[in-house]
Amino acid sequence: MAMIEFDLPIDPALPVARSCRVCNSKFVAYMRPVPLQRMPQFTSLYYCMDCGSFLHPQIYREPLDQLFRDAQWHISVEERNRPWANEFFDAALKKRDIRSVIELGCGTGTFLSVAKSRGITVYGHDTNPHVPTIARERHGITVDSSMWTATSCTTAYDLLVCISTFEHLVEPRALMAEIATYCRRTKAAAYISVPFATERTHWDQVLVAKPELGNPLYFADVHLTHFTKKGFEMMAGHYGATELTYFKHGWMGYWLEFQ
Repeated sequence: MAMIEFDLPIDPALPVARSCRVCNSKFVAYMRPVPLQRMPQFTSLYYCMDCGSFLHPQIYREPLDQLFRDAQWHISVEERNRPWANEFFDAALKKRDIRSVIELGCGTGTFLSVAKSRGITVYGHDTNPHVPTIARERHGITVDSSMWTATSCTTAYDLLVCISTFEHLVEPRALMAEIATYCRRTKAAAYISVPFATERTHWDQVLVAKPELGNPLYFADVHLTHFTKKGFEMMAGHYGATELTYFKHGWMGYWLEFQ
């Protein structure tokens, strides 16, 4: 195979923790450079040889105007997400009685609006400063823009939901630890969804030199951690998940219980 030439210099030693941020393995290796979309730069992609996840450093930080465009994107996918949310609740309500839901990274509140329409008490957290106003105006839902933690949340909800958030995090294990602590204290279940887009069956996409829309590495600016199912299960298991069920209803994710 011919060597790929890039327009910009690549530094494979860009700062990254020398342990997997998913499973905490020390067997992490530099794999390849990946071009960013929102700035003229490359990032270094690393591979965990234990759990198969991919990760890279955080280089890009979203400015306020891009956060506004992110909020508008949430509005643009409402019609897609409503049937997914209904499918999810049809299945989730067969697992346990759900009278209240808190969602972390809730965006403009589409998922919570479906729960609300079913008579479920809802509350949202999202650090995008634009979404609280949109969620209130569109859905009559309260969204807290502060950073959620297990200790800051004193209300007990039946279900904690986190959809398409973990892949944005430099420290996903820290959030998993907080969720585990909260669920044990309140007896809540959790549902966490991430795009499992870097399984080995997808390596033909991961190795593309210049990823395009639809490729798991296309959003490398903001998708920092690329999970495999094995990696997610190892991470959740480390924090004491007593139930870890792959739960694909609308979104791909896991239903978690902690005791």
